[in-house]
Amino acid sequence: MVPVPTNIYHITHIDNLPSIIEKGGLFACSNEATDGHFNIAHQRIQDRRHIFPVPLPPYGTVHDYVPFYFAPRSPMLYSIYRGNVDGYRGGQRPIVYLVSTVQKVEEAGLPFVFTDGHAIMHLSNYYNNVSELCQIDWEVMQARYWADTEDDNDRRRRRQAEFLVYQFFPWSLIGGIAVYDGKIAEQVGKMLLNGEMTTKIRVNREWYY
Repeated sequence: MVPVPTNIYHITHIDNLPSIIEKGGLFACSNEATDGHFNIAHQRIQDRRHIFPVPLPPYGTVHDYVPFYFAPRSPMLYSIYRGNVDGYRGGQRPIVYLVSTVQKVEEAGLPFVFTDGHAIMHLSNYYNNVSELCQIDWEVMQARYWADTEDDNDRRRRRQAEFLVYQFFPWSLIGGIAVYDGKIAEQVGKMLLNGEMTTKIRVNREWYY
């Protein structure tokens, strides 16, 4: 069953927060200057996202959208935790979650699409109507462990389903920030204070490895 509200999760490095706050939200990669951006992603996958077409309106490529997951503890965060991202060795502690909901996006009238698996895998399907959120594997999303098994070797792909918001995601739709520990929460709090933001911050160790 589709959870309502339907949470969505964007992860970024804490060092990117001041810029995000200053700009009033998250820009899609195709609209974002890379200067000063702290990259935590696999570059080879980013290169593919830059050219991978979105088959539904508003079309474009995956990099024309701001990406969110439907669950914490993503395979991407696991790669970060294991030190498997080329060019990044900072671990998961500086990674923060920006949390919103599908319903907030819909109410704001922002164009979006979503997938039932990793966005650049050809097995994954695209949708752009919230009535189709039932196509997401919510059992896998709500499971603590998502690794492929002998009986189901597609769990990892499905756990990486994405909610993609076209071009820009305004900070006003961020309902909360989750962080690894109290010291990170304190740093984020100072950044929010400097930006005159009042977004709630919560330490949620359960969302990390």
